[in-house]
Amino acid sequence: MKCNRADVYQAAIGGCLADCGMAKLPPRLLNKTESLTAEDYEEIHNHPIFSYKMIKDSSSIKDSVKIAVLEHHGRLDGTGYPQRLKTKSMNLFSKIIAVAVVFHAMTSERTYRKRQSPFKVLEMIFHDDFGKFDIGVVNTLLSGFANFSMGNKVKLNNGFIAEIIFIDASS
Repeated sequence: MKCNRADVYQAAIGGCLADCGMAKLPPRLLNKTESLTAEDYEEIHNHPIFSYKMIKDSSSIKDSVKIAVLEHHGRLDGTGYPQRLKTKSMNLFSKIIAVAVVFHAMTSERTYRKRQSPFKVLEMIFHDDFGKFDIGVVNTLLSGFANFSMGNKVKLNNGFIAEIIFIDASS
């Protein structure tokens, strides 16, 4: 994304703090194993506001990163929350953190679902969620992940173990 080292650190800090507002939500929501109700979702959709309020006075975080924490659930098509902003008006940090948060959430184990393969998640972000995220950010993640994965061992769906020697970015 042609960011300097300071911006990379700021993006990382923003990504780490994006969900700190979840600490302000009732424990019953965080530990819930059954489906969430509409009211539950409404409460959870406030966590970016709580996160922003928790960091807004920090002098070590750039203002654009603070805004990214508020906007990290934004989507290009305006379906994000809490502000229903279209990401075309969002800054680069917001766009990066939005993709990172989704990738992390989908590849992490949850009480209500199993973690998914990073490859499956990349496919879903790239194809199923096409138009929701900044394509430059998605392509950068895809490229970085492909380079990082070379040489790793994987278990195939037929049970065989294989080593990743090449990834076709267009597949």
